[in-house]
Amino acid sequence: MHQMVLSTNACEPAVDWQALADLIERAGLSQRDPEVLKRAYQHSQFVWFGYVRGKLMATAHAISDLTYASYLSDVIVDAAWQGQGYGGQLMEAIMKTLAPCGKVFIYSMPDKIGFYQKLGYASLTTGMIYAEGKALLRLQEKGFVTR
Repeated sequence: MHQMVLSTNACEPAVDWQALADLIERAGLSQRDPEVLKRAYQHSQFVWFGYVRGKLMATAHAISDLTYASYLSDVIVDAAWQGQGYGGQLMEAIMKTLAPCGKVFIYSMPDKIGFYQKLGYASLTTGMIYAEGKALLRLQEKGFVTR
C-alpha cells in the first residue's frame, strides 16, 4: 500500500478543484461545478484531501458547532484505491478531529452503510432532509430518501 498524504487546508493553491469535481462524480454523487465546490469546501470548517504519489484520491469535508454536532459530507475514496485501507485511514483522521465535537452525522451511499457501521456509526430512525425539485429527485433516485 502506498502512503496516503492527507491535507487539511482548503485554501492551499495546490487543490485542483476540477480534479475534485471529477472524483466526486466518479464516486456516484452528482456532477459539481468546480467553482461552487471550491466555495463549499472553503466554507467548511474541516476539509480532508488524500493524495497518493501526488494524485488526489480521497476527500471529505465537515461543518460543526464544535460542541454538540458535526455534519460530515462527501466522504470519498476513489474506487481504484478502495479496499486497501485508505478509507479507514481517512475516517480515522476525520474522527480524531470531529469526535471531540459531539455527534457526527453523515448520510451515506446505500452500498457504503456497512463500512460506516463497522466504524461505530448507527443508522438513524428519525433522520429527515428537506430538498426541493431536482435535488429531491436525485436523492430519491440514488436511494437516499423515500417518499
